[in-house]
Amino acid sequence: MSDDKDNNLTLGDVLGKLLSPRSKLDNVPGFVPAGEAPAAGTGRIRRKDVLGNFPLMLGIILVLGLLAVVVFGPVIAPQNPYIAGQHIVPHFDHEKDEFIRPPLEPSEEFIFGTDQWGTDIFSMLLHGARNTLIASAFITMVRIILGLTLGAIAGWNEGQTSDRLIMGLIGMITALPLLISTMILIYALDIRRGLIVFIIAMSIMGWTEIAQYIRSEFLVLRKMPYIEGATATGLTGLQTAVRHILPNVLPQLLVITFLEMGAVLLLLGELAFVGVYIGGGSRIDLTEPLGPTIIQTIAEIPEWGAMLADGFRWLRSKPFVVMPPAFAFFIAVLGFNMLGEGLRRLIEKQTMSTAFLLKKRMLVVIALMTLAVVFIMNNTGAAPWFAKVAQSFSGEQVYVTVEELVAMDGRGNGQTGGEATAVAIADKFAEYGLEPAWKPSTYFYPLETRLVQPITQPELALMGDGATAVSDYRHQLDFGFVIDGHGGNGDVTAPLTFVGFERRDLSWADYVGLDLQGRIVLLQEGDAPPDFPTEALIRGALGIIWISGDGRDAIRSQIQLAEEDGDYLRNPNIPIFRVRPNVAEEWLAIDGLDLMTALQVIGASLYSKKGWYTRDLDSTIHMKVELSAPQETEVPSVMGYIPGTDLDLADELVVVYVTYDGLGIDPDGTVYPAANHNAAGVSLMLEVLRLWQEQEVDVRRTTMFVAWGGSQLDESGVRQWLNDPFNFRHLRSQSIRANISPAILLQLDYVGAGGDTLLIHPNSDDNLQELFAKTSAEFDIPLETHADTPEFTSDGLNRSVRTWASIKWEGEDVPPTEDTLDRIDQTKLQKLGQMLTLTLTTVVRETRY
Repeated sequence: MSDDKDNNLTLGDVLGKLLSPRSKLDNVPGFVPAGEAPAAGTGRIRRKDVLGNFPLMLGIILVLGLLAVVVFGPVIAPQNPYIAGQHIVPHFDHEKDEFIRPPLEPSEEFIFGTDQWGTDIFSMLLHGARNTLIASAFITMVRIILGLTLGAIAGWNEGQTSDRLIMGLIGMITALPLLISTMILIYALDIRRGLIVFIIAMSIMGWTEIAQYIRSEFLVLRKMPYIEGATATGLTGLQTAVRHILPNVLPQLLVITFLEMGAVLLLLGELAFVGVYIGGGSRIDLTEPLGPTIIQTIAEIPEWGAMLADGFRWLRSKPFVVMPPAFAFFIAVLGFNMLGEGLRRLIEKQTMSTAFLLKKRMLVVIALMTLAVVFIMNNTGAAPWFAKVAQSFSGEQVYVTVEELVAMDGRGNGQTGGEATAVAIADKFAEYGLEPAWKPSTYFYPLETRLVQPITQPELALMGDGATAVSDYRHQLDFGFVIDGHGGNGDVTAPLTFVGFERRDLSWADYVGLDLQGRIVLLQEGDAPPDFPTEALIRGALGIIWISGDGRDAIRSQIQLAEEDGDYLRNPNIPIFRVRPNVAEEWLAIDGLDLMTALQVIGASLYSKKGWYTRDLDSTIHMKVELSAPQETEVPSVMGYIPGTDLDLADELVVVYVTYDGLGIDPDGTVYPAANHNAAGVSLMLEVLRLWQEQEVDVRRTTMFVAWGGSQLDESGVRQWLNDPFNFRHLRSQSIRANISPAILLQLDYVGAGGDTLLIHPNSDDNLQELFAKTSAEFDIPLETHADTPEFTSDGLNRSVRTWASIKWEGEDVPPTEDTLDRIDQTKLQKLGQMLTLTLTTVVRETRY
């Protein structure tokens, strides 16, 4: 009769196991007061003993179900809470004639309803199971290890210093209620550090009862005769404990593990009801206009404790918010407690051998369990889900957008094609849900400036006999015009004279004897005094040609009157051009010279005492440029933004910067295709936005996407725009701070073609370089620091822009007319797009950047 009474599970037993956050170890088999011998089982385990053990069978079913949810729950979840934010924005439904505001009641779309942020509760439960149960398993494991180790040391060394120290420590820890002491330690270690803090705090405060039980077991077992025999054979204390005491404790330790798992889960639930859960959440300002200030905390990751903390305030008005996580805790605690109780009954009735734990086949079991844990841990937390968002990036879609941009009617500054491109980008911003960033009602930031445009195509040619051109050179590819000083209109054909200088600090008196009458002057840029064009004009020069560099922008035409009181188009005008070195080398070769000889060898022998020399060449050059009058022009830049949702981070503005236009090759505004520079950057940015909208990515930092116009002008205005805090005062976010300012800047260009290595500017922020290195490694992209990155740098930026990075593919320095669609590499677009999506998603979601 006594056995039947012991085996009956009463309602009081169940409630007692659910309400106590500490494991009840006094009923664990083998627990005996000091001085009594442990009881033995009655025989081998039989099938009917297992099947007839109701608590054991119920526990196995529930725990296996929980394990299935941990492994497969995120796969079947309708939504992904790691990257998605507020799904249901409060709004008035005209069809239902009511104001819709979360939390929403259960429906076909939301099986369990939504929380107050509009997030699907069912999805939160499925994702949160992995975080909550894995955390509980880790905490239980650490508690068991600490309790076993310290309890064994105390029990084996009864009455000694180590025993007294451990028992004194147990007394100190148990002097305070477990809930309060754990909560204090969690906050002391900084709750925002996440899971590791909970593992440390709950393990430090929860191992004491396990240690007391293990100590009592060791006190009894070490006095057994077989222990004395083992000692007599020469075994050390450690060898004796491991070989002869530990095997007798393992069955009970297995029971303790499951009971402790239930206790840990119950403590996590209790902590949640006082607002303590993994990560601590982010503060959100819910203050309504003209209303009282309301600050609330929102969980950063899905976790059952966080769901309880967020939902318990709705217990009276909308209990469906809090009941699902509460029921999940109930089922989990019940399952582990029943499994522990069932094992206790089984071990109490039958002998359970632990010899199987020492067999080789256990290595296979351990390996499989390790792989399972590694898989679960690698798919737990935000980072794996950020990577899955990046995997959805479509390089094919980016290529289609590049194709559309290249096919447009040019993208010239101040030209119809450029304006049409800006409008197309703004339409995409609106389609992807971005809010206007320049003014509340417009995406367009107008750069107001004065521009001149060539009326006819500028001409530069090497002339032969009979006034025929031997070589024609291409505007914006081989040469460009200058409007500084006396640069401007002109149509001249004249012989060429090379002028070299020994020094640059020449005065007007030093030019006595310089005769350039009827000549076109060729000279090295950076070699001549800055005021020499004026002196050349005074001394009869008909035109000036500067030998510039080989860079992409070295010979771009100057069409902007960048400074209000600048020296432009001064009368009288003469044509002033810049040419690439290879063009000058062609002219010098006619006289058997090269540029190095002209600058050094001839100069050394021909310098006059005045510091200059001339060499008439046999080349005759034709120069022609016809410009319009300066016109006030607005060059549009397109700006859209996504408001940040984190109270602490939303004022940190992330700016993704690309350019979309260029300088026209032809007078009608037709530009080179610029497929790699800059259509690829624009298209990649738009694909990130499309993907974020599709995946419902919630940005914690306010994020602005900028397609800048006029980037190739002398003064594009981008630094002035970034440095002016008034340009960002109107941006809306959840931040309690009044001012939003640029804090992180990412610049993209030349991202659709090039070498196999990605270049990042060496002046880029160390944190971003580290992040780019990490994300590029995930997609097997070599990354190097190199100064040959896009033309815009962080020099002169406001100090608020503390973090800056600029990236591009190496190489691909081709003439603009060759920057066509067929050079775009879809593989590179795919790889870089995935890497950039992962990087950006991490930046806007994680606090450390």
